[in-house]
Amino acid sequence: MRLTQILAHSGARLRKPGTWGAVGLFGLFWNGLRILSGPQSLNLGEAAYPFAFGALALGLSAAPWQWTADDRPAAPLGRGLLQALLWTVLGVALLSLLLTSTGNGYRGGRSGGQTVGWLSIFPPRMMVILVATGTFQLLLGWILADLDRQTLRAEEQAHLAREAKAKALQAQMNPHVLYNTLGGLAELARDDGRAAEEAILRLAGLLRTLLTHISKAQVPLEDERTLVEGFLALQRIRLDDRLSVSWRWDERLEGEQVPPLLLQPLVENALKHGIAPEREGGHLEITLTGTADDLRLRVANTGKPLPPDTPHGTGLTNLLQRLDLMEHRKGTFSLGTEEGRTVAEVRLTRGGRNG
Repeated sequence: MRLTQILAHSGARLRKPGTWGAVGLFGLFWNGLRILSGPQSLNLGEAAYPFAFGALALGLSAAPWQWTADDRPAAPLGRGLLQALLWTVLGVALLSLLLTSTGNGYRGGRSGGQTVGWLSIFPPRMMVILVATGTFQLLLGWILADLDRQTLRAEEQAHLAREAKAKALQAQMNPHVLYNTLGGLAELARDDGRAAEEAILRLAGLLRTLLTHISKAQVPLEDERTLVEGFLALQRIRLDDRLSVSWRWDERLEGEQVPPLLLQPLVENALKHGIAPEREGGHLEITLTGTADDLRLRVANTGKPLPPDTPHGTGLTNLLQRLDLMEHRKGTFSLGTEEGRTVAEVRLTRGGRNG
């Protein structure tokens, strides 16, 4: 892992309530053993030490096992062990400085007693504490790094499964668009052969655009508009002046990335069920508003009113399933009436599965 990834994992671990519960139990257990081991008093620094150590150990002890400077989830065993040993030695050295500065409670000597040589710096009681702490940090880091590796593997498998399902649903939309368009062309061919020829050429161009569009996991909203404009140009050949279109499109949001084919099913549904069945046709209003963190795609149409409790067709059902699979945004869909118009809206907010 890279440093930014390691810090993200450490931060996520420290945000879990269970982590702080473990830190609290560790600190109480440590101080309880000290009190029970003999008549001695604890100053504030000594009492706070195990809580601080527990938090740092849970937050950072996995780092040397994980650091690779690339996208691998963990270092090879030999490299990870070497890094962890160096990390532990550094931690023990800093800990020894902390313990020697907190008073005599950890030093273990009697009042007035003297020690010589290295025992004057690291008395037996402190040596036991340092060795136990270093060993604990080493083992805890390996365990946490392994848990993170398993979590990453499970998340990757879930991501691949969602991605495969989303691609299958996107691929399903390709023949669905084709089938509905061919149905309209069959009707047009009976009435106007030249218009049908033009429509077939436009359909070929639309399908080329569509195939490129659905091959991507994310596309800018600008591409969504381009696809819909091509689709509407094809439909105008059939509907002629029965169809009028207006755009209320915030161009500042065109660069935002979204899953492909979010807008086209809304437009297709409005044409098929609202405008085409009416002899006079109707008006289509396509809107993009909101912010980068709260996008709203809205299609409103006049024409045939929306019957109550209308079941969703293939296109909208497919759209709902794809919205449910989104990871980095939360997608919701609504369909209703407003001031005599049928209104369909997709809302995309930040904070999907991986937030």
